Amino acid sequence: MIDTENKSGSLYVGTSVSGTSIGSFNTIDLEPPFSAARYLEAIDVAQKAGMEFLVIDSLSHAWAGEGGLLEVQGNIAKRTGNSYTAWRDVTPQHNKLVESILQSDMHIAITLRTKTEYVVEETEKGKKAPKKMGTAPIFRDGFEYEVTTFFDIGLDHVASVTKDRTMMFDGQFLTITPDTGKQIFAWLTNNGTTPIAPTPRSEQKPPQDLPLMARVDLAIKAHCSGMGPEAKAAVAEEIKGITGGIANYKAIEDETVLTALYERFKKEDA
Repeated sequence: MIDTENKSGSLYVGTSVSGTSIGSFNTIDLEPPFSAARYLEAIDVAQKAGMEFLVIDSLSHAWAGEGGLLEVQGNIAKRTGNSYTAWRDVTPQHNKLVESILQSDMHIAITLRTKTEYVVEETEKGKKAPKKMGTAPIFRDGFEYEVTTFFDIGLDHVASVTKDRTMMFDGQFLTITPDTGKQIFAWLTNNGTTPIAPTPRSEQKPPQDLPLMARVDLAIKAHCSGMGPEAKAAVAEEIKGITGGIANYKAIEDETVLTALYERFKKEDA
């Protein structure tokens, strides 16, 4: 494990999760500055040491932590007076870090912190005010589409799948267990070519037991099933009309907005 969380990963050694005991593991405790170069060095150390599986907890520090890419970009912008061109020096560092993860011989699991997203809207008194809408990963936009499987885990521990190349978890809402890891390992062992049985329906959450967000997601996905790009774009515009301009409905926490979305699409809820 590359641990940027003040050695918090080691606190789980000797504990048990879903009947599985967590044993000891090798750790690189990464402290500030959280530069891309130091992450690259830590990944290289793990690979040269013969590690087969690496956990990076978390990668968010490489983006928004002390010495991270955002800080580097800000410092360059202050020095040159040009915020836009500062990215010419930062983007290659970001790309090199992402590529080192994607091209590694190790299996790598990454955690990302989340941030609260706000939308500015008009109040009853006619003034502009920020309103909390939800959370989003702390890293450069689009990173979730680089990885094989991306689990968006809520405070209730229910995970939704934003992207899944294995197609074992697509469209599911589940609580991650050791069996989830076994499914992924079996898929990897078979080079991603052998179909693996999806999570049994008995272990999946029935729609009525899912959080409101999960029901909204199922309803919208069912509504969009079989649609072409133009029709999906029209749905996205309709969603933005309901949410006040936010197309990514998964970033919304406001129950009133989520309820409005569900009421609009629930007839299609599978």
